[in-house]
Amino acid sequence: MESILKMRGIRKSFFGVEVLHGQDFEISKGEIAALCGENGAGKSTLMKILAGVYTCDSGEIEYKGEKLGPNITPMDVQRRGISMIHQELNLLEDLTVAQNIFLCREPRNRIGAIDYKKMNSDAKTLLARLGEKIDPTRKVHELKIAQKQMVEIAKAISFNVELLVMDEPTSVLTGKETEILFNLIRNLSKEGVATVYISHRLKEIVDLCQTVSILRDGTFVTKKNVADVTVKDIATLMVGREVKESMASDYNGNGEIVLEVKDVSDTMLKDISFTLRRGEILGFSGLVGAGRSELMEVIFGIRKPHHGEIILEGKPITVKSAIDAIKANIGFVTEDRKDTGLVLGRSILDNINYEFWLKNRGGMRRRRDSSKRTQDAIKEMSIRCTGEDQLVSNLSGGNQQKVVLGKWLIANAKILILDEPTRGVDVGARQEIYRIIQNLANNGVSIIIVSSDLPEIMGICQRTAVMHEGRLTGVLNNSEMSESKIMYYATNV
Repeated sequence: MESILKMRGIRKSFFGVEVLHGQDFEISKGEIAALCGENGAGKSTLMKILAGVYTCDSGEIEYKGEKLGPNITPMDVQRRGISMIHQELNLLEDLTVAQNIFLCREPRNRIGAIDYKKMNSDAKTLLARLGEKIDPTRKVHELKIAQKQMVEIAKAISFNVELLVMDEPTSVLTGKETEILFNLIRNLSKEGVATVYISHRLKEIVDLCQTVSILRDGTFVTKKNVADVTVKDIATLMVGREVKESMASDYNGNGEIVLEVKDVSDTMLKDISFTLRRGEILGFSGLVGAGRSELMEVIFGIRKPHHGEIILEGKPITVKSAIDAIKANIGFVTEDRKDTGLVLGRSILDNINYEFWLKNRGGMRRRRDSSKRTQDAIKEMSIRCTGEDQLVSNLSGGNQQKVVLGKWLIANAKILILDEPTRGVDVGARQEIYRIIQNLANNGVSIIIVSSDLPEIMGICQRTAVMHEGRLTGVLNNSEMSESKIMYYATNV
């Protein structure tokens, strides 16, 4: 088939860290091509370069035999027949459905004014093509999330599209809406429209796509005909790195149950139940949007469940706020340490003692005691700093993370939740953080690790719970874990 797009040697760095290492990608007219990879593999970044959202550092893009310049804008790209539906919705909430679909391209009458009648009629026709009966004059903020996604899709096909990029388009759609979308894509394919389909739902890829290209760690791995691979094959190709030697300590699984979560549900979570034992390191794995962080927020009192029960050391507890969780000796190292884990403009001493002060109100801020606690934590955690008064904003990412861990150590947390504990830290700091985690577990602290890094989960956790779209789909012991098996449960295949 005739190629419509060729991307060669695409490189891209953010803040000095290269995330695309000379990636290649090619698609032909009428082809429905899946683009797969783990979180952070570079799929969305590569397509955003194509869409003009990002500029590549080097490499070339050839579309319909013409090279696209490095400074091409999203509007230039759309005028050439390339449309991208981003993973994040890009609609203007206070405009109507029709205004969003034809933004900056509104039909005009003979005197140059916007022809609202035609615009609304054209929008209605596009939505009908998607099986939607949304009133084009409704404001977007009045719509449900799935309807908003359909508006995004209608907007994308409203251009004279020849190449359509869809990044997780079905994440909020029902089964019926997904099937309508698939039929649209197949019909577009018959008309010669090429579609790049990005999805973590591997069964969808097998059902819809003709080819699958695998990216891993910012590099192109391979391209296969979907007819020649299985869902398990795709999962294996996605995670095909050499697995590190296990760092998980021996654990017999017979320790006392210290935390039991029973039938927890809310708008995202669906009847989640699990147990955590004393001194255990329990991993939580799953793809973006699986509900892992939301579940941890429920346990820590940040998020309110609709129903369910949290049992701590055999007694049901009510956690209405983070303060309740802290007083129950539960700690939470959040995913974003800079926004929710640290006060960057304050000292190591202030940050590392904050939870202790919060937990022990009333005359407990004596400088001598706080200083001793800080010095002990700096030594125990090998925090590289000029002293306890150094601002945490001036520490490296790894040392900042150690400060976050240190404050929960000082607060005497008995259950510690770590959400992406080594994100953004270098290899050396990562190993030190693993050592700290192991030491805490050896001293009886029960630990939950939420991580998108499968070697990390496999290397340090004794059991791993896997989530998919708000449900717990599998729990694996250390001896049962493999990257392909975790990915199998994470995609619910």
